[in-house]
Amino acid sequence: MKRLAIVVAVTALTALLAGGGQAQAAAPADPIKALRKQFAAGRGVLVSETTRSTVTGIKGDYRTRTVGMIGFGESRAVSYDLTSRLIITSEIKAKYSEEEQEYLRAPLRAIKVGRYTYVSGFEWGEMPPRVSWVRFGKANTWWGNEGQRGDQLVDVLDPAILRLVMSKATSPKPGEYRGTLTAKELYKDGYVFSDVAQMSFRLFVNRDQLPVRLITEHSQKTYIPNQDGEWVKATQHDVVDTRYNDWGVKVKITAPPENEVVDFIDLPGPFAPPNPHGGSLTFLVDRVTRASEHGAPTRP
Repeated sequence: MKRLAIVVAVTALTALLAGGGQAQAAAPADPIKALRKQFAAGRGVLVSETTRSTVTGIKGDYRTRTVGMIGFGESRAVSYDLTSRLIITSEIKAKYSEEEQEYLRAPLRAIKVGRYTYVSGFEWGEMPPRVSWVRFGKANTWWGNEGQRGDQLVDVLDPAILRLVMSKATSPKPGEYRGTLTAKELYKDGYVFSDVAQMSFRLFVNRDQLPVRLITEHSQKTYIPNQDGEWVKATQHDVVDTRYNDWGVKVKITAPPENEVVDFIDLPGPFAPPNPHGGSLTFLVDRVTRASEHGAPTRP
């Protein structure tokens, strides 16, 4: 009798726990909802990014490191402050002089505030006196693509883009999503690199369903200077590994002083390719080709 009572009690407890488990079952994963909760003025996320690139006509691969912050508004990401540097590898050290390496190490910094993006370390010919920033956003000029920060083309901080990514993904294990996207799917007709056929992605989210790492891979057409200084087409293959840290961190991003800025449309230069919108890595690789063909140029 005592044994029967124990069995009945265990059975009842099991049923109770099962019922409670059903009542408290975790809600389905929803990274889009989690992302929207992060949007608030004065808040943001920290970013660290590594890009590895190979370009036809250039021996070896080139790598950049980008770090900085992205600022949020009430409904989306609205600003950023990112600094990119070319990683000086043993191959670069063997090929270039100390002076040339110093030139290649110079950082490329991009600050976006409102409709304008300000870029320093931008080699576009001689700069006006006491000016160190080039401003994009006037007269149909822009830096990179809509939503592009650093070299990452897939903007998972845009709820619509994140929803598209999720719809194209499979999940081999919890917290990881894999798939492929086309540039046209991402940015419709507003995407500069229309010749990008597709890009693969791997997105990782944390327990709060917030993006913590995004790896994308794609090829695109670019331009490099040949031995005669003429811009010729080449194919660039990029692997971009972006990590998002410290969600909700306080951020304050401001534009550079107006007297240190020149608009891109007012700055003609000898190195202008037809489509100067490749992002940080394209211009850092351009530095390598210029140093190779012409030596490290004198800074204005």
